[in-house]
Amino acid sequence: MKVCPNCKQNYVDDNLNFCLNDGGILEPVPDEAPPTILMSQARTTNQNWGNEKPFSPPNEPFSPPPWQQSQPLQQQQNQPYMAPVYGQGQDQTLPTIALVLGILSIFLTCCYGGFYFGIAALIVGFIGMNNANNNPQAYGGKGLAIAGMIICGISFLATIFWIIIVFSSR
Repeated sequence: MKVCPNCKQNYVDDNLNFCLNDGGILEPVPDEAPPTILMSQARTTNQNWGNEKPFSPPNEPFSPPPWQQSQPLQQQQNQPYMAPVYGQGQDQTLPTIALVLGILSIFLTCCYGGFYFGIAALIVGFIGMNNANNNPQAYGGKGLAIAGMIICGISFLATIFWIIIVFSSR
């Protein structure tokens, strides 16, 4: 906070340097907050704390609301606990890798990397498709494996075509 020494106008904005009324240079106002008082001992605010009687429940028995009274408590306790059943997913790792390698082989066709990624995608896709055919409960992703093999076949042919064009132009 600043104050103008001429007109005694107070300004809250600390970025102002001049009075808006008369143009005088603003001076900072000293902080007039009272000093902090340190106490020697802590005060006792609730002298009866710890002397109260402990909570005692009412004499009436607890009864749940009517919508929760469907079965007696004995029947609820005798029901066996059944663990939740979670579906076990099929392993689709190899077909996914084949698809990713096939896509990489498309992008790397121009620099001869499509040839290597294409061969790898073809091998991994073939293994993934065989796993899905032999054990369909444990392995899935037959469509991913086929898509990866088709993409890698296209990129493999494109890479061979690219190599033929490059070497024939020399």
